[in-house]
Amino acid sequence: MSAEPPRDRPGRSPARPPVRFEPGFGLVFDLGLRLVVSVLLGLGLGLLLSDWLGLPIMVLFGVLLGAAAAMYTIWDVARQAFRR
Repeated sequence: MSAEPPRDRPGRSPARPPVRFEPGFGLVFDLGLRLVVSVLLGLGLGLLLSDWLGLPIMVLFGVLLGAAAAMYTIWDVARQAFRR
């Protein structure tokens, strides 16, 4: 006796479907990347302003500004994606 896997018969689905990435995978990656980049840019801007003005609170302001920009861009991209 040999331990061969069962062969697929015509008209029947295979035992395991092939692994495929969903079409939304690129959208999720894009949104995550926008979030990270926006917050990091805001943090950098806050650090620059903090050093220039001597106010440590500017770091928090920069991070909040970056987070707000990220939320806006994510909302805009998601809105356009759901229109399609």
